[in-house]
Amino acid sequence: MISIGLRNALPQKNAPALFRNAFEAVYVPESHPLHTGNPLIDALPPVRSDEDWLRTLFGQPDFDPSQLEADAHTRSYFVANLKHFFYPFAVHAKLARRVDQFIRWGYGYRHPYSPERKAMLQKTYAEAQAAGVALPHQFSAVAPICSYSLIGGSGMGKSTSIERVLASYPQCIWHPDHHLTQVVWLKVDCPKNGDVLDLAASVVGAFDELLGTSSIPASNWRRYGEGYYRVKVKQFAVAHHLGLLVLDEMQNLCAKRSGGREVMLNWFQELVNDLKVPIILLGTYKATNVLQLDMRHARRAGIFGSERWDPLKPGAEFNAIVQALWRFQWLRRPGELTDEMRAVIYEETQGVRAFIVDMFLVAQLYALWKGDETLTPNVFRHVARTEFSAVQPMLSALRSGDPARIRKYDDLMPYQIDEHIEQLRRLMPVTQEEHVQLPTHASTMAEACAKVMSALSISETEAKQLVLRVMNGKAQSARALTRAACKLYYESVDKGDEVEENTDE
Repeated sequence: MISIGLRNALPQKNAPALFRNAFEAVYVPESHPLHTGNPLIDALPPVRSDEDWLRTLFGQPDFDPSQLEADAHTRSYFVANLKHFFYPFAVHAKLARRVDQFIRWGYGYRHPYSPERKAMLQKTYAEAQAAGVALPHQFSAVAPICSYSLIGGSGMGKSTSIERVLASYPQCIWHPDHHLTQVVWLKVDCPKNGDVLDLAASVVGAFDELLGTSSIPASNWRRYGEGYYRVKVKQFAVAHHLGLLVLDEMQNLCAKRSGGREVMLNWFQELVNDLKVPIILLGTYKATNVLQLDMRHARRAGIFGSERWDPLKPGAEFNAIVQALWRFQWLRRPGELTDEMRAVIYEETQGVRAFIVDMFLVAQLYALWKGDETLTPNVFRHVARTEFSAVQPMLSALRSGDPARIRKYDDLMPYQIDEHIEQLRRLMPVTQEEHVQLPTHASTMAEACAKVMSALSISETEAKQLVLRVMNGKAQSARALTRAACKLYYESVDKGDEVEENTDE
């Protein structure tokens, strides 16, 4: 297999000291069909088939039957690894193929030694001079004009999918023979306030973080204005040969501070036309009005296409992901995946990928905590309605099929799966056979002694002796201690015994 060699991260010989996150380029040989003579393309990983992409994107936790011998508390950590489960379908391979095509197409028009390089250098130089911004030392030539948008509700896997695809490429490559640095991709989330200035500054900040540069002032950074950051974005892109820019959470551009739909359209037209880098835009259904450009802007911005991801419908794909998940159970009585179970899972998740995985994970933790060690339709339904109550309005909107209701909740993911995991994990005993014995807090013991004294009209010393005898080294509430102490007292009275002194304090 021919691919870029992932040598040790920089510093490499003659490499700029700042670029610590880069890999040194290894090129496909001249005899290979993929060889183009363009170092920006020849340093990329090989072209993958759809089958290769599906294997690359698939993510599963490590599972071994011997792990079932561990206690419930230990197994809860294995269950938590289901967070990384990812089951790709044809749409994910299609997305990966489009990303790969965009990167290669873009670099195909930006050979670092092409005649167009001088024209780009001159234009960028003039803009930098006009804005009073320092000129970078490297430039590249013209790129193709193309962009693509992907729209879908929260939990559909848009961000996760694109991040898994991008992770298949080295983000930064150093070319020592050509003395240039190549940023293959950059992904930035649109700021929540939807401001174009903030978005441009976020892109500049992403370059700074990757390259180790410092382009944003530590304080009062907004005083430089929108124009400064737009120019910096363009300079970074051409100086470091940006291959693809991914902008996520585009529904935030619906915010008032973005300046309206027309201002946003002009901003993206500038990004695509002047930046000369392919762009992929991601957003929820609320971003439809923002990303659905009219024909005039579509022609001028070179829109390549758009796609919409909806929840899975009952059928082959939904059954495939549930079947794959079902194999990863750390329960000693996992149960059978029946048609009833599939129906309940669909009803409670409505085919939202994130809900399918997260509810399946939490349901296992719940079964471990209860000690039942099995998944049933009732367990899954109970977990969905109690542990995921925050998403019930969103699920109700999906069940209704009303587009207006769905858009109202589509960008809400009002829970953190890590919080659910930690909450249930704390409830589990460290071992399955016995509960952890913890010392009773002094205030709990004092509260129990006071209640025993009041209930039985006995001295403080006698009450303390009773409480100490019923504690038996186990952590209990003051109410439980009081009941046990009173029961012991009456049993002693019936037998004619006196309360024995307990000197083990």
